[in-house]
Amino acid sequence: MLSESKNKAFIEFIKNSSKEEIIWMSGFLSGIISSYENSKKLIEFKEKITLVYGTETGNAKNLAFSIVKKAKNKKLQIRLISLDQYRLIDLKKENYFFIIISTHGEGEPPSSAKSFFDFIHQEKDLRLDNMKYSVLALGDRSYPFFCKAGEDVDRRLHEVGASRLIPLHKCDVDYEDKAEEWFTKVVNFFENEKGKIQEKIFKKNVNKKKIDGTILTNILLNDKGRGSNKEIHHIEILIKNPDEVNYEPGDSVGIIAENPSEEVQKIMNFFQKKNDNMFDFFKKKANIFHLSSNVLKKYSGLVKKDIPYDREWDLFDLLKNFPMENQNQPEHLVQIMDPIKPRLYSISSSPRVHDSEIHITVSRHQFQIGGKIKYGYCSDFLSKLKEGDILSFFIHKNYLFKLPESDKDIILIGPGTGIAPFRSFLYEREAIGASGKNWLFFGDQHFASDFLYQTEVQNWKKNGVLHRVSLAFSRDQEEKIYVQDKIWENRQEFFTWIENGAYVYICGKKKPMSIDVENTIYRVIKEIGRTSPEFFIKKMKECGRYLKDVY
Repeated sequence: MLSESKNKAFIEFIKNSSKEEIIWMSGFLSGIISSYENSKKLIEFKEKITLVYGTETGNAKNLAFSIVKKAKNKKLQIRLISLDQYRLIDLKKENYFFIIISTHGEGEPPSSAKSFFDFIHQEKDLRLDNMKYSVLALGDRSYPFFCKAGEDVDRRLHEVGASRLIPLHKCDVDYEDKAEEWFTKVVNFFENEKGKIQEKIFKKNVNKKKIDGTILTNILLNDKGRGSNKEIHHIEILIKNPDEVNYEPGDSVGIIAENPSEEVQKIMNFFQKKNDNMFDFFKKKANIFHLSSNVLKKYSGLVKKDIPYDREWDLFDLLKNFPMENQNQPEHLVQIMDPIKPRLYSISSSPRVHDSEIHITVSRHQFQIGGKIKYGYCSDFLSKLKEGDILSFFIHKNYLFKLPESDKDIILIGPGTGIAPFRSFLYEREAIGASGKNWLFFGDQHFASDFLYQTEVQNWKKNGVLHRVSLAFSRDQEEKIYVQDKIWENRQEFFTWIENGAYVYICGKKKPMSIDVENTIYRVIKEIGRTSPEFFIKKMKECGRYLKDVY
């Protein structure tokens, strides 16, 4: 009902309007009412549709944000939250629950999803009979535990009574098409009209645009003459078209290595056939080393023989031990081979300082299989690059590992190649004249041979860019000393820094380094801060002050 004054004005307005004007106003009001009814339908879904994500590198988060944005365009109101901030007591209240989760290590969930993962698997009396759910799993098919974390979550939710709204979708490294298919089904469910969505929901990741660069220098950072048993390379890349490169400290480059020509030639010789296109395929596109179980299974069907999975297979060894019936037809392999997967390397340069260049820090990984020395696929490729060689790569944005405002204090914990992004951070903070303090924890085996970027670190300390430097070289004394030992040694000041708002960054090996470091930080908070480390770290994460980039 209108108030008396509004009612009087409305009647007077109608009296002074023509028939055509009243008809127009009637149609206009009908549109307003229709829009209001549609809004009411949206409100009915509000707080009942939840999308959660568990991420380690940022892909799941980026995808989740894209989905929520597209959902709003489709008039779906979705609550978005990271699993490390999700209240587990809310699970029983969920009606529509969608999960995007990646897999790491040997089928493990990302660290941000561990509490959620453990809760749903360990809570004995958990029942989610009112929940309708679907899982979008991210992974890498070349690894044996492809999307296992997503599979485990999907299976467990079903076991505790939740209804599977849309079947589990498993995405490989290039996840856009599969994610689009999954989200289209989500939207179609709520619109109750199959096939209505015609437009592309996701565009191919623009960050994966191929960029060409030229190797400026490839320097071995370790001193073999002083006893180092490591091989870590500092590689500088000159960008041909700088305008097409947009990165920030904390981002990475994705590099697709090429197979060694001599190994490819062995495969071509086996087929006794010269084919330039086929040679190019095996050199630049097909993964010919450490074949996945998926490829072995397909090849087994191709040759109709059982292939043992209890060893690592390279393509040439596979062909030699289980030859195809028609050795002149390598084309059959094209359909079953996995593509070469990109490897990510933290950028160690600053866009403000190293104009037209990108720097990376690469450890040439060495291991043994069957008594033979083998090298990491991409690191071996990169270690052999020479000045003038052309390298193709793409920029991988890492939204979860960024510098704070320039007046904030930061603690950087990065032993070994974990120092790479922190070199970028410190160059950037120096360039902008950041007033926040910087504390670096670095460690390796030997001071004399393994102190990466020693001159730069010492200059930053001398010039006041680094306010504190804590070093740990494990093999320089009888008792091994690691970065976590240095954190504990400086525990009082460490806690003072984080209590006063410092941001903590951890980069490097996930196991055991990051776990040992985190356990020590928890101990510092508990014993020096006299408070709950779980609660303290949770609050830091909520404020974006506790950040990890581990591998």
